[in-house]
Amino acid sequence: MSLCLVIICASGAAGWILSGSIRERPRQLRSLQAALSRLETEISCSMTFLPEALKELARLTAPPVNRLFEDAAKLLLHGDLSIQEAWREAVAKSRDYLVLTWDDEQILLDLGDNLGISHREDQSRHLRLARKALGQQEAEAQKAEEQLVRLYSVLGWAAGGALVLIIA
Repeated sequence: MSLCLVIICASGAAGWILSGSIRERPRQLRSLQAALSRLETEISCSMTFLPEALKELARLTAPPVNRLFEDAAKLLLHGDLSIQEAWREAVAKSRDYLVLTWDDEQILLDLGDNLGISHREDQSRHLRLARKALGQQEAEAQKAEEQLVRLYSVLGWAAGGALVLIIA
């Protein structure tokens, strides 16, 4: 009996943990949008050089999103990489700690292709476009969260119950 209870609780917890990434994605997308807004301000108003602006963003942005900017700043300051290469590498590293979809990554990669290669107004435009696209992704992520979080939780408990019935 106690083994059955452990199995049900463990599978319920597994469903809850799996739903965690679905809950986390909208928050991370909001944080990215806020950070890109700050970056736009740094570039257009403060005229801060990009490596310093990225370093400041890493300081001001909540974890784990701040690591994206921290990694990009480090790669720019300590490596022989172009802005585009450093950004691509930082986005690739972010797969380890951010809950982003392929589409989210593409938005960030497209932005990186346009950073540092044109005048401030054009960079501001690209940052606004990226924020808008991330906002659309956030809206989709919130819809998915509403539907899938409950589903994953219920499936976890149901899988545990089914496993207990099979074993018993």
